[in-house]
Amino acid sequence: MLLRKYLRPTKKILKMKFPDIKNEQDFNAHFQSEIWLEAAKQICLCHNIFCDQIKRAAGSDHIVFLIGDDLVLKIYRPFRKCFERETKALDFVNGKTAIKTPEIVQTGEFEHFRYVLTTQISGKPFTRNDWLKIPEKTQIDFILKLAAGLKQIHELDAATFDCDWAAFVKDRAETFIERQIAHCVNEEIIKVLPEFIEENLKFVPTDKQMVFMHADVHFGNLRVINENGNLQISGLFDFADSRRGFYEYDFLAVGILMIQGQGTLQREFFKAYGYAEKDLDEQMRKRLMMLTMLYETADLRRYALRLKPEAVDYSLDELEKGIWSFLE
Repeated sequence: MLLRKYLRPTKKILKMKFPDIKNEQDFNAHFQSEIWLEAAKQICLCHNIFCDQIKRAAGSDHIVFLIGDDLVLKIYRPFRKCFERETKALDFVNGKTAIKTPEIVQTGEFEHFRYVLTTQISGKPFTRNDWLKIPEKTQIDFILKLAAGLKQIHELDAATFDCDWAAFVKDRAETFIERQIAHCVNEEIIKVLPEFIEENLKFVPTDKQMVFMHADVHFGNLRVINENGNLQISGLFDFADSRRGFYEYDFLAVGILMIQGQGTLQREFFKAYGYAEKDLDEQMRKRLMMLTMLYETADLRRYALRLKPEAVDYSLDELEKGIWSFLE
């Protein structure tokens, strides 16, 4: 059993003076606090887990610790349903796809915060900078595997998942412009957003083609193995944003955070997923741009900066063509 090498006799659980966290602002204020390391140690004690290597992981919206080489502890940001979403998702996908996912070891609650202990995915982290240094052929081979893995996930029977997709789309669309103003998106784009949304929101299905989605597939949530220059996907994790909805929403993080502006790779990804050449048209690009605006953490200024610094002054049409560049 995986836990066996970590087990030790139970010690008395210490009383902790924990911050009074009542809302998201309080949580953000204490996000980097050392108190979470103490909490992680206490949670390990609760489960008789001994490990002197407990390391805070970066890049998560939640509190994540690596426990040795085998386990991950995730303490969830409150006031959202990420614990429920992720634990249900991990149980749902476990062992059903070619892409490996974490297995749940323990769940619980500590000082009113939900947490999960899972197995740790083997392999190495990979970044966008790493990605840009490898040959295009290696990139294409990798993206074909990712498309096939996502297709498998989308083909699972998701009938047991509630679908609040229509409500999600409505909320994201109604609040999008306000959020982009807060992100300091240029005035020219802000001015044309109402017309763009009115013309294109109707192309996003809200009552058909609903599938289970990871909803945040990018380098930060993947682990890879480099086998003599052949890049393999060793696993996919962080299902906290998973949901049931229109399947193309699951292309956003791939297209925006992994292969933004790489038109050839985007075309290969879509064709590997199952699109015909004739499907890769302007209507699809408009639909993907509309979906980009519905992305849970959408920020058009940040996406422009990912292209190049001067792209912050692009028109909406230029930004759309820059991000979704798969049309020849």
